Amino acid sequence: MYLKNELIVAFAIPLTLLALPVHADVYRCTTDNGSVTLSNVEKGQNCKKMALPPPESKRSTPAKSDSAPKAAPAADIKPADKPKSTYDTAASERKRIIQEEMDLEKVRLNAVQSRIKDLAAAPNKTPDQVKDLVALQQKENLHSSNLQILQKELNK
Repeated sequence: MYLKNELIVAFAIPLTLLALPVHADVYRCTTDNGSVTLSNVEKGQNCKKMALPPPESKRSTPAKSDSAPKAAPAADIKPADKPKSTYDTAASERKRIIQEEMDLEKVRLNAVQSRIKDLAAAPNKTPDQVKDLVALQQKENLHSSNLQILQKELNK
């Protein structure tokens, strides 16, 4: 009986230590050429200790009662109910970002086209206006090609 208690204590203490949150100091070190490294060791005068938020504690799961309904097997879960994979999440985020970029390019293209229309309507153009018109036409071509590239990326 005495040996059994010793074994329980011998295994219980290390297990409780594993459950404790681990915290380490993190230092942000800047070199002379401007590069930044993060380390758990202070490497000189250019290192500053970072103030980090405390680590998140694990949430304890509530105790289940016997009257609670059992979870449905994975085969019964509809595809829409299943959590998205990391790949699916990344792919949808990529599409969202590309769509935002396309919307911005369309706004920029419309603004440039409006300015081109205004400048083109002027009957007697000064040399500066002609330069501006040429520069705006180059921007229009750039925005149009950006839209084409973004559309190809979106279709992938």
